[in-house]
Amino acid sequence: NGYPRGLMYANRTNFAPRLGLAQSFPRLGVVAHVAYGIFYTPVDMNTWCNQRHNVPYVFPETAQSDPYIPSISTLNFPTPVLGTTAVSFTALQLHAPAQYVQQWSTSLEKQVGSQTTVEVGYLGAGGFHLQRSHLINNAQPGAGLIQPRRPFPKISFVNNSVFPAAVASTMTSSTFPVSTINLLENTSQSWYDAGYVNVRRRASNRLSFLANYTFAKALENAPDFRSPMFEAATPQNNNDLNAEKGPGCDIRDRVAVSAVYAPPVYGVNGLTRALTRDWRGSVEYQAQTGFPLTISVFGDTANAGTVVSENPIRANLTGKQIFPSGTRNSKTWFNPGAFAAPPAYTFGNVGRNSVYGPGLQTMDLALVRGFSLAEKARFETRAEFFNGLNHTNLGTPNRFVNTSSFGSITEVATPGREIQVSARVSF
Repeated sequence: NGYPRGLMYANRTNFAPRLGLAQSFPRLGVVAHVAYGIFYTPVDMNTWCNQRHNVPYVFPETAQSDPYIPSISTLNFPTPVLGTTAVSFTALQLHAPAQYVQQWSTSLEKQVGSQTTVEVGYLGAGGFHLQRSHLINNAQPGAGLIQPRRPFPKISFVNNSVFPAAVASTMTSSTFPVSTINLLENTSQSWYDAGYVNVRRRASNRLSFLANYTFAKALENAPDFRSPMFEAATPQNNNDLNAEKGPGCDIRDRVAVSAVYAPPVYGVNGLTRALTRDWRGSVEYQAQTGFPLTISVFGDTANAGTVVSENPIRANLTGKQIFPSGTRNSKTWFNPGAFAAPPAYTFGNVGRNSVYGPGLQTMDLALVRGFSLAEKARFETRAEFFNGLNHTNLGTPNRFVNTSSFGSITEVATPGREIQVSARVSF
């Protein structure tokens, strides 16, 4: 009858080639690398598990009201009846293409001295047929109840469907009214480009270290429905998905340095040798620019429809400077006057993920001392200092324009300094 025997049609033509080439230039002490590959992402089982949460097994009822003209008089829902009760619905594509990522890279690696190498490279990636949430039954912005304005007010089960006995005994029809339809479709894309510099030193003269700097840009045309960052998981305007293109998990600059040093033993006498042997210290430092966030409105002020707990309506730009002097602090990370709630029953014009939050810096330190107990036994003590400089890393600013704390930061991204002391015996 035109439907698969399972929940969707299988993809039988997936092809994942991978190629890597390296060329050495001994006279220059240089090695060139180039690589390309296609990688298919694991299937998200929640896409199929959600079907068990639909009618006729579960009746997801919601009560919706015009946000400016309240019409909900009770929080009690009547006993659901298939064919009469309006329910929300989660759908999937029957012919969903497989999600995959193409990756390509090139780099030059130069040896400096006998123990150190410097690598300069580029890494690119493109995601295709990625999953997005598409609320295909949302109405256009407007006043009044949403249900009469939906494009698909009712949907039907296929012919000859079999229903649970408890549902069949009360159902009035296999065609039933539906509110929100969340179609999980594989139609979005992502783009990632990065340049990087790596410096590596193998352990020599008791010192080893690794340093990296990355400059990158990440774009996507839909948020990650399963784990969105500082934005809604659903589009603002489901009839204009192209407007969703913007930064993704976009960390523009990132520095990471780690080093391990084992000091030499001072052999003036037996006491100094006993006190200075088997020490080791390490440091890890990370710094990066902030994550992007979307300036939004709390609530469905467009009155177009959404899913529970999501706030996809964005704010409007006012034309004022977003980061004037006196901003970028916990009380006023950005200028609240640069944004305003859109007029009732309209969408906002702020770009998705167009404002960036605070960066992050951490330094972890460790000091280790080892003791030999026997031929095959060793005792080790360790003191570790997480966020050793006790640097305050601010969290994400409040991004909802119609709340009193808009633009301020009331949380931290990392805890303060933590000191841990431990010991262990290896044998």
